[in-house]
Amino acid sequence: MLSETIVLSIWPPSASALSVEPACVAALFHLQLAIPGRFSVAYTANPDQAPSGQLPYLTHGLHNVSSLTSIVHYVKNLPGALDVDGSFQKAQSAARIAHVQTTYGDLLTAMLYSIDTNWWNVTRPAIVSALPVPQCYYVPERLRNSYRPRLEAAEMWNISSVDQDDKENVMSAFRKDKRKNKQAETQRFKTVFARDKAAQQAREFLSIYERFLGEDRFFYSSERPTSLDIIFAAHTHILAQLPFTDNLLQSVLVHSFPTILAHARAVQSAILENAVPPIARSNPSSSIMFLIPLRISSLLRKPRVAHSVEDGRYTVARWGWISLAITGVALYFRLYRREIREAEYEEDVLVAHEEMLEEEDYEDE
Repeated sequence: MLSETIVLSIWPPSASALSVEPACVAALFHLQLAIPGRFSVAYTANPDQAPSGQLPYLTHGLHNVSSLTSIVHYVKNLPGALDVDGSFQKAQSAARIAHVQTTYGDLLTAMLYSIDTNWWNVTRPAIVSALPVPQCYYVPERLRNSYRPRLEAAEMWNISSVDQDDKENVMSAFRKDKRKNKQAETQRFKTVFARDKAAQQAREFLSIYERFLGEDRFFYSSERPTSLDIIFAAHTHILAQLPFTDNLLQSVLVHSFPTILAHARAVQSAILENAVPPIARSNPSSSIMFLIPLRISSLLRKPRVAHSVEDGRYTVARWGWISLAITGVALYFRLYRREIREAEYEEDVLVAHEEMLEEEDYEDE
């Protein structure tokens, strides 16, 4: 098991960010801290290749593990893996991690997918650049729509730039359409309110963890980061490093919370300073292989190896059972069709006989 290659598949990097998905950055940090030098990274932008349809995911021999929580649990049980959390307050840490993934995740997701200018200028180009044809035409929009219910529930879907509303307002005034002008003004008020609310929520959230961090380098330990540090720093890293066109929440982080930025840099430096995981070879230009499910495509990519006599017997037996199953299905449908034809013939004879009797009765009358 240990000799088999461990491959972590994550969303590709963009600009100075290691990835556009915080769970992918957190998985990269966690593996590099827990099992350094024992895994490689594969960049992909197609979640359809994952066993559960989401990134990140990990492959280790015949094992496929999806979601950050499952990956962390799997890596923790590997022989020789470092227990990242150690003897720290795991219950309190788990509650804080859930809080970070929910609140900080909503804020970052809103920046990536809710604001139109950021979506079209930053997020979508980063996803499209790593996708072949035809996935580049439908995967980004499908991904954005998958986040919409979450952001609508958090009241963060309608925080696009006010400039767009101003343009619509000018066009309405030019057309002298008072009704559209009033609707545009109402929409502009809602947008400004939603943006102010999101910025205020970001300040309150970051203030909580700024006080919790205090003068320390990490949240629970001054020696090395824990899971809470990794997940929190992954969100901060993406929010700070991506070149957002509309920097609504990015400006709040950069100008008001330098301690949080220093924490993210400290986590990244402590984990990736000495060594960077190797990049696994991939072929993102092959659009045909992207359309094939993961298990089938892995079989197609697997090189031929020498098989033993026993493996050959099992192969022959397996194909024999497959042939018998196909033959049985074919015979069943053949016999079933014959019974249908015989039933139809008997029904036609019975109908003809009844018609003949009716004609004889009519002639007798």
